[in-house]
Amino acid sequence: MLQGIATNGFFVFAPAPLNNAFASFLAGAPAFFLQGGGDLSRGLRGNNLNFYGQDTYKITSRLTLNAGLRYDLPFPYTEIHNRQNLFEPGVQSVVFPNAPPGLVYPGDPGVPAGLIQTEKNAFAPRVGLAWDPTGSGRWLVTMAYGIFYEPYYTGQGGPLQTPISAPPFLQTPQLNFPNFSDPFNGVNPFNESFAQPMTLLTLDKNLRLPYAQDWNLNVQRSFGADWLFEIGYVGTKGTKLPRFIEGNPAVFVPGASTEDNVNERRLYSGCTLADPAAACNYASVGLIAGIANSNYNAMEVSLRKRFAHGLSVLASYTLSKTIDDVSSFNITGSASQSVAGENDLAQNPFNLSAERGRSMFDARHRLVISYNWNLPFWNHPQSWYQHVLGSWQANGITTFMSGTPFTVYDSQDVSLQGGAPEISGFSSNRPDLSGNPNSGPRTPQEWFNTSAFQRLDPVAQAGQFGNEGRNVVEGPGYQQWDFSLFKDIPIKESKRLQFRAEFFNVFNHPNFRLPDNDISSPTFGQIQEALPGRLVQLALKFLF
Repeated sequence: MLQGIATNGFFVFAPAPLNNAFASFLAGAPAFFLQGGGDLSRGLRGNNLNFYGQDTYKITSRLTLNAGLRYDLPFPYTEIHNRQNLFEPGVQSVVFPNAPPGLVYPGDPGVPAGLIQTEKNAFAPRVGLAWDPTGSGRWLVTMAYGIFYEPYYTGQGGPLQTPISAPPFLQTPQLNFPNFSDPFNGVNPFNESFAQPMTLLTLDKNLRLPYAQDWNLNVQRSFGADWLFEIGYVGTKGTKLPRFIEGNPAVFVPGASTEDNVNERRLYSGCTLADPAAACNYASVGLIAGIANSNYNAMEVSLRKRFAHGLSVLASYTLSKTIDDVSSFNITGSASQSVAGENDLAQNPFNLSAERGRSMFDARHRLVISYNWNLPFWNHPQSWYQHVLGSWQANGITTFMSGTPFTVYDSQDVSLQGGAPEISGFSSNRPDLSGNPNSGPRTPQEWFNTSAFQRLDPVAQAGQFGNEGRNVVEGPGYQQWDFSLFKDIPIKESKRLQFRAEFFNVFNHPNFRLPDNDISSPTFGQIQEALPGRLVQLALKFLF
């Protein structure tokens, strides 16, 4: 397996040293540069054992119990030559005695081959009840509860980045305010045993299996020949969910902190403000930590007409709220702009609890109506026009959804925390909030109340963090009408042509993307993009 992180290298431009990121780009003045290089070959091994048993017991003719137990035993990924590492500040490796303090490897005391301990108590019970309260078959009450583990540390997603960013096998030096034409000034940093200052991406040694607890209560009532009404409550709680954290944060020193000495101010950089930047062992250290939590609660209502007399209909409404500490995991990579208004990096690495807020996908209201109708006209045609106008099927899906939230950021590094390109390519600084951001005009020119935000003064308030919470601004809602017409044209008994006319967003309703959420941007608060407009698609299928 060949893997690499930022092997092509990349620059990040910010409103520093100039007051505009694009101006910094035009002037060739990047904020920092990151590149990975070295031995890209890896041999990864992983195993996962599972057991599951369940039973169904009919307590009475109207009450049924279903119970089960699942056991998960996922083993953390190993590398055949132990080419991966952990970050333990101050600990000297005995496997690599020449490694700077903080880098430890499989074989070091307390470091297993998979870097973290194997979790052996992942028992996941689940139970469900179904009750017919009247015995008529018209009513049904169901309830269920279960625990579900996610074998995250077996290598799915982020943890697989650990063996591809492990020095000295593969190194990712990070340079602040580098020379744009030659970041390494003619020196190959990958010839050395340990490039300095190095950027790490690895696991928190205390990473554990994340799990979710799900529960629900539903009541169903059938009426008529083919109608079903259902209302229910659904809840989910996520625990020990993975997130990125800065494992080597910078400390603000009044009167001595600048954007140029971020690494010298980091807790575990191996250098001080009295040392040159080249003396630092570490720059940013990205850790994958299982410390995030989430909560989801929803009321779900649906009305269904089963297919009969050529017609079926389903209408579903959800009223929900979801809260978490972070909604994404490596959603942007090292991109210079946020995706869906989310940042994997916390604003204040010393106050992660301040990140708790609405989830980036928290759409409070959602209504979906779908239908399928075989038009009752000339289904047994006799004349030519009946052949043309008969045997049509109409289908549609209509969706209404309230907007999802996002966060306003300041791309200027007022807090002087520096960058963490292995986690995110843009700043996680936030401004102060002094009003209601959702009282804005709701126009593409100004979607939210931009005057509700106040930028921190980079001089008078240097080293401080804005008081804006996470995901406090609501984005545009969503409305989509999709419609289609199908017609089958028989050729022989087992062969037919099907003509399809499909109309997506048939009314060409504008569905805006999120507005510009960088308070330093000249287009702050403006909507720059929208989802596709009306799309018409015609097709002819031969079925046999």
